[in-house]
Amino acid sequence: MIKVENYVNVEEKAQKLNLNIPSQIAVLPRNFKTATNKEELIHAPTTPTVRKLWKQNNIRETPIEKHGEKIPCSAEKAFEWIGPIIFISSLLLSQNPHLVNIALNVISNYLTEWFRGVPYNERKAKLSIVLKTRSGDYKEIKYEGFPDGLDVLQEILRRIHDEK
Repeated sequence: MIKVENYVNVEEKAQKLNLNIPSQIAVLPRNFKTATNKEELIHAPTTPTVRKLWKQNNIRETPIEKHGEKIPCSAEKAFEWIGPIIFISSLLLSQNPHLVNIALNVISNYLTEWFRGVPYNERKAKLSIVLKTRSGDYKEIKYEGFPDGLDVLQEILRRIHDEK
């Protein structure tokens, strides 16, 4: 299942919360959209894993946390993989779409190992991507389904990015 919704202006919200403004690719806290102050923010439990995978694959994230600050991660136990909210800038998608593809493939490959031994029809992954479109709007693309279905997101991101 893929669902597309409007999202808050990431740059304005980051500035309002006194956070770094992401310029390329970043992980957003799960409640970024609704938080009224920085102390309320909380990352998905999978955020450290995604950041580590990206670093190992030379994908440079622009963290929203200021140097020396840390946003806590929630601790949940579930039989599904719940990914963080990933921000992708319009500039990154238009100038380096290959990097976006690599970032998603790294997650997909990790999930193949994570779900090893789990029957296919019981594998479930959730992931949200926030994208700034060419028109300047922000859209959230929510994915929920089999981990190997993440590969369809690249084309959907491109299409939503190019909408007028």
